[in-house]
Amino acid sequence: MTEVLSVIREFDIFGGGDDAPYGIDTPKIHAQFVGVSPAITFDTSNQPRLARQKERELRTLEDNIRKEFRDQLSHQQGGNLSANLNIFGSLITTFKQRLEDTLLVKDQLELESLTISGEWLTYWQDKTPLARQKTAQQQQMPSDL
Repeated sequence: MTEVLSVIREFDIFGGGDDAPYGIDTPKIHAQFVGVSPAITFDTSNQPRLARQKERELRTLEDNIRKEFRDQLSHQQGGNLSANLNIFGSLITTFKQRLEDTLLVKDQLELESLTISGEWLTYWQDKTPLARQKTAQQQQMPSDL
């Protein structure tokens, strides 16, 4: 009987992963796969991982998703909560559909779970009087603090 193994992969929405400034928890999607050989192999530390070809396919898929949603993510409307949530919902749904269409293999590699983490900016008000006052106070502070 073949042993079924799990592999967890993290998809950093904005890319860069470890290059993010310290303390910033960028939004991520965590995909947990379950599978058997040949879709899952072992690395040099004897830990399960996606096979090399599957890794390449996943990286290509992630790059395409980033490119496709770059404009939408960078032009969000701070006060329009439903529009922002629609962007994130669409991104996650598209990611899941592409995983199912291009990466998964029947009886070899399946998607067990898809979760999100990090700071998903969904709503902010920077035009209100108190928010503007806070910004003005921060600009008046000495830069050496």
